[in-house]
Amino acid sequence: MTMVTAPDVFARTVPEGSPSRLAEQITGRTYLSHSQLSTMRSCPRKFAFLYVEKAPADFIPSSLIFGGAIHSALELYFRARLEGLEVSNGALLSAYHDGWTRQLRDAGQDIPVRFNKDQDGDSLDALADRIITSFLASPLANPKGAILGVEEELRVQLDPELPDLLARVDLVTRTDGALHVVDFKTSRSRWTQQKAEESAEQLLLYHAAVSGMSEHLGVPVNLHFAIITKAKKPVIQLIPVAADEDRIAGLKESVSQIWQAIQAGNFYPSPSPQNCATCPYRSRCPVFARQ
Repeated sequence: MTMVTAPDVFARTVPEGSPSRLAEQITGRTYLSHSQLSTMRSCPRKFAFLYVEKAPADFIPSSLIFGGAIHSALELYFRARLEGLEVSNGALLSAYHDGWTRQLRDAGQDIPVRFNKDQDGDSLDALADRIITSFLASPLANPKGAILGVEEELRVQLDPELPDLLARVDLVTRTDGALHVVDFKTSRSRWTQQKAEESAEQLLLYHAAVSGMSEHLGVPVNLHFAIITKAKKPVIQLIPVAADEDRIAGLKESVSQIWQAIQAGNFYPSPSPQNCATCPYRSRCPVFARQ
């Protein structure tokens, strides 16, 4: 297993005929990401719309933009901490607004935002303010040890028969006893340990991405989800997730199966009440075109 750090992610030469080059021919990217893997697993037809056909979406969910904008605020906070600087609540709110605007620009100004019931831009701005205030008052705002990386992009090769995997790691810190990897999630409600374990694939990918660093430092990797609830009084959770050889092997097998399906072009629709109701490609889906 090899790792390439952020500056080389897009610069390094990808050999002709390699799985990464084939992935580029299919999706335009010389790698697979966790988002791609998750989308292909939940609905291959949506994967094709998004990554293969580059079809325009009917809308962009407000929850998606909100989560990305909160990440922008957290990124500013931890980058400031990395440089030994203080950052105000107002500055973090500005980073949130900048992140929101940037995502709209990247999505295309003609694509509308779909808000959830009883939500609008103002209510989400107020929620962002509450989240930032709760975060600054939580232990997570003062992580133990030294900050080594914030929003780092890392590439990892799980197997020569697979494309490179791209991991965007939210936060990496080091204490004397471990390398800590934290992934931030905004959620409507608290997570249980079972929910964290069921969502572990993303963190296992991050474990693989930082394994070279942990071996160099001579410390194990500890994985955590940081859950921020979108409530009237937001709650900040830090939930550990275990990693072992069997789980890493399971990740490799899962990625291999998904990659085989992508190569074969098995982009069939997989309708479900939960996913289809909020899918931004519903109007294009053959399932609903027949109705």
